[in-house]
Amino acid sequence: MLQYGFKQSQADHTLFLKHSHGKTTALIVYVDDIVLIGDNVEEVPRLKEYLANEFEIKDLGSLKYFLGIEVAQSKDGIFICQKKYVLDLLKEIGLLGSKACDTSLEPELKLNEDQGGELVDKGRYQSLVGKLIYLSHSRPNIAIAVSMVSQFMHALHAIHLEAVMRVLRYLKSSPRKGLYFSRHGHLSVEAYTDADWAGSVTDRRSTSGYCTFVGGNLVT
Repeated sequence: MLQYGFKQSQADHTLFLKHSHGKTTALIVYVDDIVLIGDNVEEVPRLKEYLANEFEIKDLGSLKYFLGIEVAQSKDGIFICQKKYVLDLLKEIGLLGSKACDTSLEPELKLNEDQGGELVDKGRYQSLVGKLIYLSHSRPNIAIAVSMVSQFMHALHAIHLEAVMRVLRYLKSSPRKGLYFSRHGHLSVEAYTDADWAGSVTDRRSTSGYCTFVGGNLVT
């Protein structure tokens, strides 16, 4: 990619960018999966031809699925969700037949490291939380709950696992939810932040949160 004139992103080393005549072409790669996007209608087919000469590749057409993220495109925007990822996760842990929850957290729930109770399998807990963190990319409505349970990766009891299970049962109520990126005709950046001010019952630290919009769409 570097030989072909692309520059490697320092923020994400799997991302390569090329700017030409005011237009951008981007390529991101994960093992043997590649996503190619850009507004340079001449550069994209040239790059495909170049890659085909260097490697054995298969063009799957418009992006529909990548690393557990499902993509639906139209002339008005792009919708992403992780429905299959959610259902596979629920099936893996045996929650497909469980009762769904309307909220991802119990009201006024406060977790800490010294709540006692039965110790749980650390490896299983860390695996589940890690999968929820990845799921937060398309489900920002679980971000606060996931942030809370991820603070107890090394000191955890049954109550912490119960909080994780509640997030999963909440996901069962709406596995098809996701993010819609629509055309708004601008690329303005807006950011909002807040904090709970000494919300931790363990050390009285604040937990901050933020969201960033680009072109009217939530990106972080």
